[in-house]
Amino acid sequence: MIRGRDSGPGRGRRGPALPHRHEPRVQRDGPRPPGPGPRGRSAGAAHRGRLAAGLVVLAPTTFATGAGRPAAQPRLPRSHPGPRGRPAGAAHRGRLAAGLVVFALATFAAGAGRPAAQPRLPVLDVDAPAALQAVAERIGRFPLTGLADAMTLAGLTDPGPPINVLLIAENSELARNSPSWISGFADAGRNLVVLFPERTRRYPTDSLEALLQHEVAHVLFSRAARGRPMPRWFNEGLALAAERPVGFEDRSRLAWTRIRHGEIPLSELERLFTGGPAATRRAYAVAGALVRDLLERHGEASAGRILAGLGRDQSFPRAFAEATGESLAAAVDRFWRRRPVWVRWVAFAGRPAFQWMFITFLALCAIHAHRRRRAEQRRRWDEEEGAAFAADPRERLRAADPRAPGSAYDEH
Repeated sequence: MIRGRDSGPGRGRRGPALPHRHEPRVQRDGPRPPGPGPRGRSAGAAHRGRLAAGLVVLAPTTFATGAGRPAAQPRLPRSHPGPRGRPAGAAHRGRLAAGLVVFALATFAAGAGRPAAQPRLPVLDVDAPAALQAVAERIGRFPLTGLADAMTLAGLTDPGPPINVLLIAENSELARNSPSWISGFADAGRNLVVLFPERTRRYPTDSLEALLQHEVAHVLFSRAARGRPMPRWFNEGLALAAERPVGFEDRSRLAWTRIRHGEIPLSELERLFTGGPAATRRAYAVAGALVRDLLERHGEASAGRILAGLGRDQSFPRAFAEATGESLAAAVDRFWRRRPVWVRWVAFAGRPAFQWMFITFLALCAIHAHRRRRAEQRRRWDEEEGAAFAADPRERLRAADPRAPGSAYDEH
């Protein structure tokens, strides 16, 4: 279970002292294409778009100006006309205007057809003890393109200085002093990510690569906020959104949380992250769903605007309101009211009063079914006895005179 931190320099709890680094480093550096221009386009695409727009405006203006005034006479006799009776200067300007229009449209189409350049990805500096060198090499082969989502959510184009990734073995002092359900944490103030590779198969992460992206995302979000503190639920939910899409386990855990615990206020949600493993899993499920709902409604760029507002020393409610146009309380209330119909019915069915009513109903149904089966069994017995009595004359004789020949009295 991840316990990522969102602390800046001098903020948050500091973990135990980290072991001395003595192994060689495996440095990862993502591709560094040019940073994006406005609204996600590359700088080259934006420049080509502006150039094309200017040429489209310039070409008709040039043609109209040339057509609306008499052309300058060439250095030829006055009797020398241009092509098809027009002056030579007007024909030249017409061809020039047509060429500019074609060039502008071709340039714009070429720029729009190319994909927007990806932002620069962070550089990872991996340290590991000798026992985890194979894991460090495997991390070195991970594609870092998944961190582009974290960069987009953070609203960053420059990832900042390299991030140190420290792998911790289970027999180390730091692992023994850390709760068993914690699989990693981030210290953005020291540009540090600590991972416990042997604990990665725990919710909400399901692989070492997902855990790495989750913790690196925490560092990027803290850098976007300039080290200012942010609510734990927002930090963790945003990291889940950057790490992977929502899955079946996320939905099932959220549905069970709604059934078992109902609506959870933000203050209680913040406290759940400091509880035990069950409370922490519940907090991750709710935080991930809440942040994804906010991103779906206000767009992914809203997360970067919120972080930028925190970087300007705004409080989180104020930064949220300016970035999204609605208050934080209204957004949370809308999230709980937007529950699907089936979730509401399941939540109603999970209440103790409904469960006792349902159990009583099942008991009455079982009693009724048992009585019907007994009545049907007696009816079949009566029918079988009647059929046997009608088929055998001796049975009728014995029934009429018990002392008749062949009766029980006669046999004994």
